[in-house]
Amino acid sequence: MTNLFYKRPTAMRRRLYDPLMRTLILRFGFGGFLDQTGRDSVQVLAVRGRRTGAVRSHPVGVSVSDEGRFVIGFYGHTQWSRNLRACPAAELHTRGRQHAVTAVEIHGADKERFLRTLVDRYRFFARAWLKVDPRRLGEADLRRLMSDYPVFRLDASVDA
Repeated sequence: MTNLFYKRPTAMRRRLYDPLMRTLILRFGFGGFLDQTGRDSVQVLAVRGRRTGAVRSHPVGVSVSDEGRFVIGFYGHTQWSRNLRACPAAELHTRGRQHAVTAVEIHGADKERFLRTLVDRYRFFARAWLKVDPRRLGEADLRRLMSDYPVFRLDASVDA
């Protein structure tokens, strides 16, 4: 597990984009709907750091399906995804509302089904971020996606 894919965010992303998105989401409720159904959105995920214990907040895309709410690490095995593995209790925030969630990393057939749906739903993102051609998604592409990009299902926390 030492050679996990991770695309380190640029200084502009860390210093400008993420703080701006956090502010827009938390203060104004800007969720930047991601699809035509209006169910998927951008929210702020707050997760406890695995080393420091400090709460870290990151804008993430939340994809909603009949099977639940999901987040994917579009930059690979990001720091927030590693923190979520270590401490699955987290919160989703948007404009004054917060929802306690418990993250469950998905694997195998569930992950494959989610990734296929994601690539089909967001063809532009699939080409730009995941570097796959949605029309010709082969087994080699799918294996790479499954190893490079962590996916978590966010269940409502029972102690919320």
